[in-house]
Amino acid sequence: MKTDAEKICDLEIALAHLQRQYDLLNEVVTAQSIQLDRLQKRITKWEQTVETLKNKGESFDDPLSEKPPHY
Repeated sequence: MKTDAEKICDLEIALAHLQRQYDLLNEVVTAQSIQLDRLQKRITKWEQTVETLKNKGESFDDPLSEKPPHY
């Protein structure tokens, strides 16, 4: 049977591992959040570019509405 000191030592070791895992997961979440923010800004910029092109009056045909060449 383990002594109280051994049990406390085991708990401290387990806690240290959990803290390390927490730190690693936190780094991943932070990196993904930064990447998500960058991607959202790019999408917003692309949407603005598409709207600008639509509003310029240039012919902007939706590729999904085009008939295939064999028609």
